[in-house]
Amino acid sequence: MSKATSPAILIQGMRRSGTTILYDALLEDPGLHCFYEPWREDTETPGGGSNARESDPFTETRELRRAFRDAHYPDLELSDFNLGGPGNPALELGPEVPEHCAGFLRTLLERDEPVMVKETRFYDKLEAIRGIAPEGTVLVHVVRDPRAVCVSMMMGRGRKRADSYADPDAFFEERERRKLWSSRQLSQLLLEDPVYSGLKRPANFERILLVWKHTFERTRAEGQLFFGDRYVLLRNEDLRADTAGTIAKIYEAAGKPTPPEVTEWARDKVRPPEEPYHPEDPHWGRAFAAFGMRDALIDAGYPELAELEAVPERRRSRSGRGGLGRLLGR
Repeated sequence: MSKATSPAILIQGMRRSGTTILYDALLEDPGLHCFYEPWREDTETPGGGSNARESDPFTETRELRRAFRDAHYPDLELSDFNLGGPGNPALELGPEVPEHCAGFLRTLLERDEPVMVKETRFYDKLEAIRGIAPEGTVLVHVVRDPRAVCVSMMMGRGRKRADSYADPDAFFEERERRKLWSSRQLSQLLLEDPVYSGLKRPANFERILLVWKHTFERTRAEGQLFFGDRYVLLRNEDLRADTAGTIAKIYEAAGKPTPPEVTEWARDKVRPPEEPYHPEDPHWGRAFAAFGMRDALIDAGYPELAELEAVPERRRSRSGRGGLGRLLGR
């Protein structure tokens, strides 16, 4: 790791896992300078992914990135700093980090004050990030029940498209070409792996599960390897159920007391636990089994989901053939 000043806090989590609401909470820490997604697309996003604040969380990072580009890489487009989706999702996969992206991240981390950086594109890049981040940096890995991630991506914030899925078949059989927070493009790339050669025509929820598995496993393995006891697994559901206690784990790993401003804000803004969408529908268990997700589910803190693999099929789609049957080419 670099010899820069203060240890940092890095937040990594799959899109729609709750990284932004955690970022929003840590903004209340008066001793922490927070930066939002330095490797993201160059667009305005008022409210970010949580809508807990009206401001655009990317404003300062955008201005600093533009200044960095102008000073060091004037021939590059600002879009070249987007290391992944939605512009070029393929850049998210694999360990490579272009020097201009690494250089900009380094300017954020090598400061004379404690820094927090939140991203959704770090999962394959943690070895490179280890070489940039200050000694003692904490990696917070945010994970969410994969069923909830599927619902959030497909139904939208606040389940605004819930009426479209009143019939579960409409949800589990949907194959409409939607971006799904870059999960469609990422899943297409992941499906090129020979291990998935038998998988055919995945439904949208299955595409999201494939990305969940990859981003979780990569962050978990490299986080533990490169950050050791400074790797913190944080479940979205725990943040909702025990907001103060869950946030305290981050500060404990950083060796600091939890600022009361952070806890108070989070208690007021973090939403309570939610009921999963058709939580025991056999489509979930069959998909978990098809993608070999058992170990990942257990490691993520969802052992009960791993057991869904054994739930017998209680319903079939109207076509008489479950979505996973088509997925496996049966």
